[in-house]
Amino acid sequence: MSYSVSPIPGLRSNDRRGLAFLECTHDADINAKAVFEKLKEKIERDLRTRFDYWIDGYHHDKYYHGWPSDPRYKQCFVFKWRKGKVHHRLYGFLIHPTPLTNPRFQVCILVSHGTKTEEYTDLTELDGAKDLLTNEEVILAVRKAFPETAEG
Repeated sequence: MSYSVSPIPGLRSNDRRGLAFLECTHDADINAKAVFEKLKEKIERDLRTRFDYWIDGYHHDKYYHGWPSDPRYKQCFVFKWRKGKVHHRLYGFLIHPTPLTNPRFQVCILVSHGTKTEEYTDLTELDGAKDLLTNEEVILAVRKAFPETAEG
């Protein structure tokens, strides 16, 4: 499979956090970017505000969160919104793509879209994100999008 990573344009930037979409033409489950691009303007604007808020280092469990207390899903992350009674989710994983030049820089790679009408998270979404985090082709695509930069 061929993977690519595209940083989300128009977001704030800093040397601590970033956001991007994982893409793959051969896997329909990797659909976060396609879903995001089809959102109505207000929902997209709201999500972009949430993305920027996370990039700035703030916490807001109503809009996004990880699973830091669950070792199985410690690197998983989700951004959330609601439309009517349906809860929408963009699932992804957290990765440090520049361990040599900026080890604190963390990127959230958004992978898939899911919906739910109940309280509990569908663990298959988290398992999918977690599995991609260990895929060598995915890691190479992330490092290509966020390369190590020489200091100086």
